Amino acid sequence: MKHNHSKIAEKHDDLALLGGNPVRTKDFRSEPMIDDQEISLVAELMRKNRFSKFVGSPMESTREDLKKKSVDLLSEEDGFSFLGGEYVRKFEAEWSRLIGADYAVSVNSATSGLTTALRALDLEPGSEVITTPFTFTATAASIVLANCVPVFCDIDPETFCLSPAALEKLINRNTCCVMPVHWCGNAGDLDEILAICNKHGLKVVEDAAQSPLTYYNGKSLGTFGDVGVFSFNEPKNIMTGEGGIIVTDDQRIAEKCRLIRNHGEAIITDEDSDDYLINTVGYNFRLTEIHAAIAYMQLKKSKKLNSIRANNYKHLKKNVEEKLGEYLTPQRITHPESYFAYTAAFRWDSAKSGVHRDIIAQAMISEGIPLFKGYHRLVCDHPMFKRKLAFGVNHHPWHEGYYSGNVDYNALPLPNARHLVDNDFIGFLLMGWPNTTDDIDHIILAFEKVIHNLERLRDLTLKGDIKFSLGR
Repeated sequence: MKHNHSKIAEKHDDLALLGGNPVRTKDFRSEPMIDDQEISLVAELMRKNRFSKFVGSPMESTREDLKKKSVDLLSEEDGFSFLGGEYVRKFEAEWSRLIGADYAVSVNSATSGLTTALRALDLEPGSEVITTPFTFTATAASIVLANCVPVFCDIDPETFCLSPAALEKLINRNTCCVMPVHWCGNAGDLDEILAICNKHGLKVVEDAAQSPLTYYNGKSLGTFGDVGVFSFNEPKNIMTGEGGIIVTDDQRIAEKCRLIRNHGEAIITDEDSDDYLINTVGYNFRLTEIHAAIAYMQLKKSKKLNSIRANNYKHLKKNVEEKLGEYLTPQRITHPESYFAYTAAFRWDSAKSGVHRDIIAQAMISEGIPLFKGYHRLVCDHPMFKRKLAFGVNHHPWHEGYYSGNVDYNALPLPNARHLVDNDFIGFLLMGWPNTTDDIDHIILAFEKVIHNLERLRDLTLKGDIKFSLGR
């Protein structure tokens, strides 16, 4: 059903925030697309008591299997293995095939995956890893978990991803790695980032958590750096409930990731070199057979799921640009032909409109439109970083015993990131199934209604009748 915006706007002229009727009263959410395929497969595995086929100790073929490409592991028997059961290996092989990477190593979360990937690069404790402050906390936490020191780089105000110019200025003798985040599924100016890293001989770990099956310059995100990591937790475009996957074309990195994922120290022998042993102290980051089976079935729906997001986002962006462009600007996407919005992101011009983003957010939410104001603070403003209190009373990994830098999280010049978080960012998390362009029309209608009432909102704000708090 198509909506006549002008007629509806006349009927609901007063903002719901000010006592009028909301544009939307029914529930508005994205959710996983689950059908009998997943349900039947999970039920079958449960009936067969196949919950996990991982073994955390060496078996006859373990050392040879560690080196095999993911597609070659499908020929192995379906019993217990150091590399997981049938559906773990099916999922890894299919993901490997879909994105064009030789090795795919599933894990129980993308956070585990990022931590594992950094450790597999054999970075020295106290090494600096540059990343963005405009991201979920897991990005920076994984760096700390790898005994490295996060250094926060400003973002490009249009892409919301790492600024190449800001990155170049941060690189020093302690820098060993860069972790770009493909925020909302956007690569940003990744080619420039990679050129800078290549010039300085830096490792690259792609945080591709929000960009499954997304292509940039004809190649899958996650496959540009030394290693990439994707997320499959419940809100993501493709989901397993909880889970993630690491990808690389480097056999040595893949082998170490497989060891770190599954109690790697258990299969090390006296004959192994020190280099092989470094960072193979293992965790239990294994994905269960049930989660892997869900993931395997979800991959069969990946094109449909991404297509829904692409269509909804294009519809929203087109209408925003045509009807709301004076105050609302879409995030600049550097690969629009292959963009499947995890979050549809925009910049609200608080200065030009005379009404702060937070009041606009209140008004939109009152109209029945869930709206995301962005992360409530930059990652660098978290007390763990400001006080350097991650591990122990001696403040590891910042302890002077093995960190020779002087990063100060209390005095970071991050003008673009701070302005975006404090004033501009507006996002919509509801691009996925079961939403359609009819649902997206309600977002447009609500924004038209809010903008129609801007003058009133300005007056009420100036009089102090409407107040807002940045909540930072």
